[in-house]
Amino acid sequence: MPRASNKENAMSRLSLAVPALTVLGVLAALPAEAAQRVFVASTGNDANVATGCLFTQPCRGFTAAMTQVDPGGEVVALDAAGYGAVTITKSVTITANPGFYAGISAGSGNGVTIATGGVKVTLRNLNINGVGATNGVVMTAGSQLSIENCVISNFSLGGGKGVSVTTAATVRIVDSLVRENFHGVYLANGSTGTIARTKFFGNTEAGLYVHGNLGGATTAAAVSDSVFTNPAYAIYTFNNTGAAIARSAVTRSTLSNNGYGIASEATSGTAVSTISGSMISGNTFGYSVVGAGSSVETLGNNTFRQNAGNTGALTPVGLE
Repeated sequence: MPRASNKENAMSRLSLAVPALTVLGVLAALPAEAAQRVFVASTGNDANVATGCLFTQPCRGFTAAMTQVDPGGEVVALDAAGYGAVTITKSVTITANPGFYAGISAGSGNGVTIATGGVKVTLRNLNINGVGATNGVVMTAGSQLSIENCVISNFSLGGGKGVSVTTAATVRIVDSLVRENFHGVYLANGSTGTIARTKFFGNTEAGLYVHGNLGGATTAAAVSDSVFTNPAYAIYTFNNTGAAIARSAVTRSTLSNNGYGIASEATSGTAVSTISGSMISGNTFGYSVVGAGSSVETLGNNTFRQNAGNTGALTPVGLE
């Protein structure tokens, strides 16, 4: 059988090489794999941003990991550690493995800052602690904030707030503990909050502060199955802007051993609180109504007991 010429051998090798080069070119042109989930750990290193904060090469802090996660993705804390204050600029979930302590200890400013329009943020299984910082979680722009199974505490300096939302966002807080802040949760500027199965303990001024302060906007909160024990106010609904509305609705909750249990005050505009199926006991004032535009509505199925006094009058509202 005649042997192939050198020219034929060269042509054969080229025919094999061309498809291989084509495949390599296609792979090079493909975008990198989406970083839908990135990781931090106590043994991590922020230099691992170069490799994407992978499970096997985690970063050390939330700030570094935020640079690697895609919008809508997750930053996961793998073990017990403090992971540092963070500014969030994209939709993201920051979460910890259940059973592990994942902390944010903030020495100044805010523990978590959210100031980007349209973002949706979820914080889950985190311990956010003030060690000199003013606020825990602050949202000044964004569309949605969910706080799930978190502890937010010790933001009491300079009128500090555990959670402060001052934009027209939807806020959801469930199964959490908010304690030892100046204000526990502060809602304003048209934000709407839903709070369930959450405890407010030892917040100096108000456990929940619903503030109507933006003309034409309604700032509202709905509270269920929660407990409030605070030095001044359990739930304070306040309005000082004529066209604004401040509104709170409370059901199946306990407001005990506060200065004021449920309070509505309006120096201008409307402030209305509605309470149903709840225990209001051991407060200096069980309820307080101050100002012509304010009211506390009761569905007649609450228990007001052992409060030292009240201010104003309840407004009975019939069940339907």
